[in-house]
Amino acid sequence: MAIPIRGIPVLEGEVARRFVKEAKENEKKRGTYRFSEESVASYKGIIEKAKKFGTLPL
Repeated sequence: MAIPIRGIPVLEGEVARRFVKEAKENEKKRGTYRFSEESVASYKGIIEKAKKFGTLPL
């Protein structure tokens, strides 16, 4: 029979409220990172080359 090594930490009170508030705020920011044009061009080049040689795993 297995026994737990330690208890599961649980947030309570103000700390829990702050955590939930920050989590909801960060949910709104999902996918908002902007890549430079150079990064996008490099990525597209890599994908095109992979398609050309048939090495794209998709």
